[in-house]
Amino acid sequence: MKATSAALFGLVSLTLSACVDTGTGTTAVAVTGGDLTGATATNCRAAIARQTNLSVRDVAVFDVATSEAGNTVQATVAGADAPWICRTDSGNRVLQVMYSGSEGSL
Repeated sequence: MKATSAALFGLVSLTLSACVDTGTGTTAVAVTGGDLTGATATNCRAAIARQTNLSVRDVAVFDVATSEAGNTVQATVAGADAPWICRTDSGNRVLQVMYSGSEGSL
């Protein structure tokens, strides 16, 4: 029981440590991995910028996960309370762009 509780506490701590309040009213998101400058990230940054009517400079990719089926990109967007998610196929063509937070806060 103690081992399970300790493991659960460790998992929750790791999850919470990915977000850090910088005291500026924004939350900094930790970079979690993947090729943040490759074709997948670049295509998704452009697609998210188009979807949000913002500049590509306002979109910051912090995670790219790749698999045989396709790729998933997570990015912060200026003014958004939660990350945006972009999915591509294995050829890096954007299939879907969506906001992961409440649409009421957009």
